[in-house]
Amino acid sequence: MSNQKKAKEIDLSKLSNLDAVASKDDLMKEAVSKRGKKRNKGKFNFAESEIVNLPSRGILYKNVTTDENVLNGKIELYPMTAREEEILSTQKFIKDGSATRRVLDRCIASDIDAKDILTYDSNYLLFFLRQISYGDDYEFELKCQNSMCGKKFNHSLKISDLEFEELPDVQEPIEVKLERSKYTVNLVLPRLYHTEDIISRSNSKTKTTEDSSGSQIDRYLSTTVSIIDPDGDELDRSDWEEFYEALPGIDIAAIREASDYSTGVDTLEGVVCPFCESDYSGTIPIGINFFRF
Repeated sequence: MSNQKKAKEIDLSKLSNLDAVASKDDLMKEAVSKRGKKRNKGKFNFAESEIVNLPSRGILYKNVTTDENVLNGKIELYPMTAREEEILSTQKFIKDGSATRRVLDRCIASDIDAKDILTYDSNYLLFFLRQISYGDDYEFELKCQNSMCGKKFNHSLKISDLEFEELPDVQEPIEVKLERSKYTVNLVLPRLYHTEDIISRSNSKTKTTEDSSGSQIDRYLSTTVSIIDPDGDELDRSDWEEFYEALPGIDIAAIREASDYSTGVDTLEGVVCPFCESDYSGTIPIGINFFRF
């Protein structure tokens, strides 16, 4: 990877933004607890844990764990059980965005809370968790993107064949100096607790049919550490949303380029519609049948 960003390091445990998120409701209070609810050792244990490499290489976890495996880019996972399946089918957890965190918290054997897992890593971990829980083969339905066809067809792949890109040597906070507005934005890469905050922000808004989703701005609001004006003064947090809404496209593009990383693990390549032979491009769907045999 040649697109490497460098900035000052920051102690994530002292982020005021995390405190602000945590004070919003009981969900976030739970998310900032020292340790999540790990899987209990019971009478029956039918599967051993497995070690998986983290796409992030563990480079951004030194402030949230002392687990040597995690810090060296590896994490230990248990396969899913019926209890985790119940979590994934619970509408309350689906609606508030906590389902993934709750499942990973129970399946992670390493000494780290799922809330602190980078979404960069969690996306990959879901595929690995599916593989060790239900098998390597995954079959799913796609719809042809050719408007003249539009037929549905099944496609299958082996999860073990998927390749992921490693996170480059990024340091936090990521400093982005904006060309047009002359402001400087400092932000971090999104974690799972950010995902829940973004969904919470979205659910709390009263939307009309003319409203946009606002998910991009909500993401930046959740992951921003500070915003500095051209005179070097820090922008008050209460002005952040209006600031992001007013940013010109060139500045938003700069923030996106500096903070958007993809493992590439869920990208579909070489898929052709069997009915019209049109190429299909997109991502691997993770629907209700993803965690099924």
